[in-house]
Amino acid sequence: MDTAGRDASREAPAHDPAAHEPAVDDEPRGARGEFLSVAQTRALGRRNTVLDPHSVLVSRFAVVGDGNTFYPGTVLEADERSELVVGHGNVFYPGCFLRAQDGGRLVVGACGEYGPGGVQVLAGEGTTILVGDEVRLMNGPQLVGATHVGDGGQVIGPIRVQSVRLDGGGSHREEDVDARAGVLKGFGLARGLHVGVGEVVNGVGDFAAAPVERQRAYHPA
Repeated sequence: MDTAGRDASREAPAHDPAAHEPAVDDEPRGARGEFLSVAQTRALGRRNTVLDPHSVLVSRFAVVGDGNTFYPGTVLEADERSELVVGHGNVFYPGCFLRAQDGGRLVVGACGEYGPGGVQVLAGEGTTILVGDEVRLMNGPQLVGATHVGDGGQVIGPIRVQSVRLDGGGSHREEDVDARAGVLKGFGLARGLHVGVGEVVNGVGDFAAAPVERQRAYHPA
């Protein structure tokens, strides 16, 4: 081989099998490819704020509105039998986990605050969870069962909320305390409760043993 041939041989690029494989960012994620790829998650940022597309997991079966903010570690999980709908303008803080599975239905409204402190909303087989607008869920609550949090409702603390109804009203920013939506605060298990407008249940362990109070008792004029 002449010198030119040897030089050409040295300069010829080696075959790279990876060059013909899809980029990692373009691959669906999850055991069954149920989550959007990193690239698809990044594309959500055209209509939302996704602070870390690598750690935010969004199901390909979820319907996501505009103007939401997704902090790192947020998970929206759904299967093809279930319904997971997220409205507009919500803030999902780190560790927020929303799941609809086995035919469950989870509908999230607009302009809510999900965290900080870790929030789980889990709609399973045969259950519907409805969460209204301008809600505030923070400091570790878990919502399960046939639960309805009306507009402006609040759940504050590590509370397992099972088949509870919080009537809708004004948010925590509402100046008239008596017009604010129902509130759960404290820690423990809240099951089968109905909390009306202007009311609060402050539980310590078993919410069934806690009185229903007026929120005004905690916010004197």
